[in-house]
Amino acid sequence: MTVRHVSMRPQTREGLNAAWAYSPPHLRPIIEAVRDRGAAMLFVGQSATPFRIPKGSDKPAIVILGDDFDHAVGPEGFHLPSVRRAIRACQAFAVVSSGPLAPVYASIAGASVIGRCNVMLIETRIDQEIPWLAMVQKLAPRRHVLLSTVKGGHA
Repeated sequence: MTVRHVSMRPQTREGLNAAWAYSPPHLRPIIEAVRDRGAAMLFVGQSATPFRIPKGSDKPAIVILGDDFDHAVGPEGFHLPSVRRAIRACQAFAVVSSGPLAPVYASIAGASVIGRCNVMLIETRIDQEIPWLAMVQKLAPRRHVLLSTVKGGHA
């Protein structure tokens, strides 16, 4: 299954409250950052569709690259110029190849709202963990990367 979705549309407080109520616990810190702390969120599913963090916004963006559906496609399954541009615009990263852990999502949301900076969360599977990590380290050297891997993972 390939999900083609890019979304950063404005949400109402009521809509965000409903999203919070029905979302799994790991996503709630991200929703709270958008609802309560002035962050924006951009979700990009597995797609070659171009995307961009909006310029001129005073809101820090939380970019989520969803590469953890039926199979992971890695960086090559996304619009690479957009991915490269987004990585360079972010100050902190989380690469998640383990199950979704709420503290990891809370850490990346916190980095965005406390630092008032763009951050990226890459949800993937173990077979694409290293390609994603290598791309982030190449394009954003010396920036913080939180790796959430499975026991005995590749990293």
